[in-house]
Amino acid sequence: MILAHAGRCSGPETASTVALATVLSIVLFRPWRKTVARAANRLTRVVLPIVVVAAVTLTGCGGSKKASTTTASPPPTTARIRIDSPTPGQVLGPDVTVKVTIIGGTAVQRVNGPLTATEGHVHVVLDGSLVAMAYGTTQDLHNVKPGIHLLKAVFVAVNHQPFPNSPQASVGFTVK
Repeated sequence: MILAHAGRCSGPETASTVALATVLSIVLFRPWRKTVARAANRLTRVVLPIVVVAAVTLTGCGGSKKASTTTASPPPTTARIRIDSPTPGQVLGPDVTVKVTIIGGTAVQRVNGPLTATEGHVHVVLDGSLVAMAYGTTQDLHNVKPGIHLLKAVFVAVNHQPFPNSPQASVGFTVK
C-alpha cells in the first residue's frame, strides 16, 4: 500500500500517503484517550503520530527524482563485436586470453552516466556463465577447466543492460 511508491511521489500520492499514515497513527496511538494520567504521556500520544506520519511519508516518497541509469534502457546500437582470440577450434592451456574488436563502438571504464549507442563494455560468458566484465578489448581467463568450451562476448551498455539488438559473437575452443 504505502510502499507501492517508487521514487518521488506526485502531489496526490503524497497527500494520500500522509492521509493514510495519519489515520493509521491516530488509530494506533489514540491521542484523545483520557486514561493517560501524566501530561508527558499525553504529549507523547500527540507527537508520536506526527513522527510516524513524517517517517512513512519520507520512506514512501523520499526517493530521487532522477531515474537510476542502472535500470534505464539503452538505445539501439549499430556497433558489432568480433572475437579475435581464441579462434574457432583452437586448443589452449588453462589460461585463455580473450581479445575482441568492437566495430562502431568503444569499451569504456565508467558504469554510470548517460547511455549512448556507442559506449559500453564487454560481458564475457563461458559455457553460459558470466565470467568477466571487460572494460577494454582484452580479458584474461585463468584456470579454465579442460574440455570443449563455448565463449560468448556481448557488447552491453555502460549500465550493464544489453542493447536492444544485443551485439554478440561466440566461438568454440578446447582446453587441454
